[in-house]
Amino acid sequence: MKFRWTIIAAVILALTSCVKDTDPFDNSVPSRSADRKGVSGLHFDKLMILYSEGYNNLMSYLDNNFDQLCEGYIPGKWENNAIVVFSHASVNRSDWETDTEPVVFRIYKHYDKVVRDTVLVYPKETLSVDTTFMKQVLNDIRDKYPSDSYGMVYTSHGTGWLPKNYKKSDETGLLAVTGIGAQFDGPYSGYSYYQLDIDEFKAALPYHLDYIVMDACLMGGVEVVYEWRDLCDYLVASPGEVLAEGFDYINISRRLLEGDEPDLVGVCEDYYNMNKDNGDATVGLYDCSKITALAQACVPIFENHRANVLSLRPSQVQSFNYSYQYHFDFRDILVKLGATDEELAPVDAALADLVIYKNATEEFLNNHIATYSGLSMFLPTTSWPVLNGRYKSTSWNQATGFVK
Repeated sequence: MKFRWTIIAAVILALTSCVKDTDPFDNSVPSRSADRKGVSGLHFDKLMILYSEGYNNLMSYLDNNFDQLCEGYIPGKWENNAIVVFSHASVNRSDWETDTEPVVFRIYKHYDKVVRDTVLVYPKETLSVDTTFMKQVLNDIRDKYPSDSYGMVYTSHGTGWLPKNYKKSDETGLLAVTGIGAQFDGPYSGYSYYQLDIDEFKAALPYHLDYIVMDACLMGGVEVVYEWRDLCDYLVASPGEVLAEGFDYINISRRLLEGDEPDLVGVCEDYYNMNKDNGDATVGLYDCSKITALAQACVPIFENHRANVLSLRPSQVQSFNYSYQYHFDFRDILVKLGATDEELAPVDAALADLVIYKNATEEFLNNHIATYSGLSMFLPTTSWPVLNGRYKSTSWNQATGFVK
C-alpha cells in the first residue's frame, strides 16, 4: 500500500486543474491517415495509462497526484502520444458506502488548456478491484485508443506478494494485508475491503506492456518481479513502503512520453530526489527478462543452506519494514544464510543484469539502510507457519525451492 501519513479530505472526481472539452468528437482536424480508429480518430505512437484505484483512504493523495500531472507535460489533442486515466474514487475520505462511477478519460492540451474527455463510465455498483473488470477496462482503453506502445502507471495500495486474504488473526503479532488495489467497503469504522493477489493482477492484464510503474507499497520484491516477468519489459517499484504523496507526477509524463524511449531511470531518480532530503524512499528498476537467471543462480544456495532458513532471525537482516514485518533485502538474506563469495558470484551477475537502477535514502521509516540490493524477499520464520505455507505456492518459491 501507499503509506498514510495524514488524513486529508478531497474529491478526486472534482478535477479542478482541467476543463471539460465541449466537443470530444470534434472532427475539424483530420486524422493522420484514413484507416486510423479510436474515439478521437487517432492511432498513437505511445499511450500512458494512469490506473488510479482510489476507492480507499488514499483518495485525496491520488487527487493531488492528478493535479500535479496536469502541471507537467500533457500531449496536445492531435499529438502522437496520449495519456488515458482510469479513476475510481470515493466521494470523500471517510465515505466508503456511497457508490461512485468508475470512469475512463483522456487528458490533453487544447488551446493552452488541459482538457479532460470522459469516454467511458461504468455502473456505480461496480467492484473495480476485480480481475475481470480490470481486464475489461484495459481492453476498452486499447479499443478506444489504438497505439503502437502501451505503458501503465498503477497507483493505489500494495503489499507485494502477500496473499490478499491473510488476516492478523491468522498468526500472532502480524498485521492484516490490504493486497493490491484495496477497494474499501462499508462505514469508516469496521470497513472491509476487496483486493488482488499478484497472480490475480497478472491475470487482469490482457496485453503486454512496455513498462509498469507501481506507485504502491512493497511491490519491488523478487516474488513480484518473477510472477510478472511476462507482463512487461520493465518494472519500476519500491521494495519498501511508498509515502502517500507518491511518485513525481509533475515530471512522470515527460519521462514516459517525450523521448524516443521511456526514461524509466529518470522516473526512479525523480522519486528518489523528491525524498532524499526530507523523506524516505526505496526504489528499483527491473528488466523483467533477466529474472529467470536470478532464480537459477539461487537454487544451489537455497539447497546448500536450507538448514539455516528458519533459524535466521529477522533482526539479523536488513529490513525495509514499517507497517509490515515481511520484506527484507534480497541479497542480505543470502549473505546471512551463509552463502559463500563463490556461491554469490552468479547471483551478483544476475542482479547486475536485472536491477538496472536502485537507490534508497540512508534512513527509511526508522530503519537504517546499511545494505541495499534493490530487491526485497520474504524471510520465513517458525512464528509464521500459516504464511510460510502460503509462500510455498508462489511462482518464485516453486522455481527456487526456497521454502520446502
